[in-house]
Amino acid sequence: MKKFKLLYCLLAVSLLAGCDSDDSSGSESSITADFSFTSDGSTFTFTNLSEGATSYRWDFGDLYFYSYEENPVYTYSIKGGELTVTLTAMNEAGEEAHVSKQISAPVIIVANIDIDGEFEDWEEVPVHYEFTGSVKKMKYYTKGPNIDIYFEGGPDMTLDVVDMLFNSDEDNTTGYNENWDIGAEYLFEGPPILGSWGSFYSHPGTGNGWAWDWIGLDGHGFESSGAVVVDGETNAIEMRFPKSFFGTVGDTIDFGMWVNWGAEYYPSDTAGPAISIEIQK
Repeated sequence: MKKFKLLYCLLAVSLLAGCDSDDSSGSESSITADFSFTSDGSTFTFTNLSEGATSYRWDFGDLYFYSYEENPVYTYSIKGGELTVTLTAMNEAGEEAHVSKQISAPVIIVANIDIDGEFEDWEEVPVHYEFTGSVKKMKYYTKGPNIDIYFEGGPDMTLDVVDMLFNSDEDNTTGYNENWDIGAEYLFEGPPILGSWGSFYSHPGTGNGWAWDWIGLDGHGFESSGAVVVDGETNAIEMRFPKSFFGTVGDTIDFGMWVNWGAEYYPSDTAGPAISIEIQK
């Protein structure tokens, strides 16, 4: 009988010890991880809402690098689209908590454009506008100090003489506004080729019709490949306009173009009164 009592006591002690072990492993962490965010284009401001933490690690979802700031500001410049941002909150006891949220950042195209009449460097840049005249497609790349523009068309796209209008102040009530409600502050007129008679002009204000002040071309950093025959069905041209020429540049520059003394106007009926060029910083 004593043996049975001893066995019972040992079993009871074992069960009690097991219950104590389960309770300790089920204790909750004292950390909660959370954050909110706002965005301005590709720049995101993250606000840390975590509690009980003393240090933080942010994974911005673009495979670039971590941040250990409490409230980081991050600009996406390599990768965009739908991304997962993860915040890990930690305390001095070694406890951690995690939270992940989806964001949508603009897709950033990184290209190395040379104005040299070779167009392979435009392959990663998307077509922004398509037309039905001699010009068929338009691409632009605006990251960095320049506004680079690429036109592609049929064999009749020579662009011997063009009038290119630029609304640089995002206000279509200023500048030239007699046609298409474009409000252009700047004009390029002539053959878009260095060494030609083509020149830049600025508009003196509103209500002056076709009145332009000559600026000239030399020294303003304009570059052009001229129209290049790519194959029997395709001509292409690339041009470069330094942003500094337009002064302070905002988020967009509106653009319109006459071809061959007004025989064709782009954007025509495909993009409204003007082509909007988005400016990347």
